[in-house]
Amino acid sequence: MKVVVVGAGQMGSIYGAAAHENGHEVLFVDASRDLVDKINADGLTIDRQDEGGVYRVPATNRPANADGPADVVLFQVKGYATRAAAESVKPVVGPGTLVLTFQNGLGNEQVLREVFPANEILIGITSHTVVTLGLAHYQHAGVRDSRMGPSRGDDLAGARRAATAFDRPGMPVEVLPEKEVRTAQWAKFVFNCGGLAAWAITRLSIVGSKDQALLVDLMEAITREACEIAALEGITLDADERVAFLRNLIATATGGKASMLGDVQSKRRTEIDTINGAAVMFADKHGHPAPLNRAMVALVKGTEKAIEIGEA
Repeated sequence: MKVVVVGAGQMGSIYGAAAHENGHEVLFVDASRDLVDKINADGLTIDRQDEGGVYRVPATNRPANADGPADVVLFQVKGYATRAAAESVKPVVGPGTLVLTFQNGLGNEQVLREVFPANEILIGITSHTVVTLGLAHYQHAGVRDSRMGPSRGDDLAGARRAATAFDRPGMPVEVLPEKEVRTAQWAKFVFNCGGLAAWAITRLSIVGSKDQALLVDLMEAITREACEIAALEGITLDADERVAFLRNLIATATGGKASMLGDVQSKRRTEIDTINGAAVMFADKHGHPAPLNRAMVALVKGTEKAIEIGEA
């Protein structure tokens, strides 16, 4: 198949490499000229315990009609960049192209549906651990499974076809019907609501938050509020299980930091709009006040402003 990966960063890189290893024709699309030039000149380097190496895969800032149509287009950009990225790859999206998002948060699916109303939109969840070692050089430090499925209906044919692009030994991709994949999507989402903003605002790593009982209590309360919002959307989650997952992750952490903290430390825009911001959006839809998620949005937005004007 012809596979286009939009976003050649940490997560996009490992899926593009997997598709390349599976023998598919891969094209990376990324807004960074420096990253694109580096991949084209020296290849994409991924370090893994079992294998990995340098992947010679073409990259571009903006594909042309001659590059398409693709069989699968995978989006792995930050949520705030989804619309611009989707518009940029229109030349490679044909009538039968499967459009897949493995992005963090909620809201990306709706944007992709607006840009590609005639295409099947697939949604997925992934939780690999990838560390940036340099430009176009990543360490795949934690290999996890991925889950994906249709965003509408229970016809799994498209999802199964797309999954074959990325499914590798030791890096499985599970295909689920819509209800199950959407529940899994929300389960990750409420965890992200509970933790990401709090870690970003405090500048604490996951390990650093272990002995901060008040902070972890706040994370629990945010998670429970997000579960209430999920229920209003018809998604049934076990709030106690989600809280236990969060607390156990913190208690057993030996390293690592939240992606939103990485954005703040790098003085980049965060994905708050598709995390706690999305929770507020759904809460407003149902008349839920969502005070805790709303507070996290305000605090992260304030942090972004402080960075912008040089006060952080």
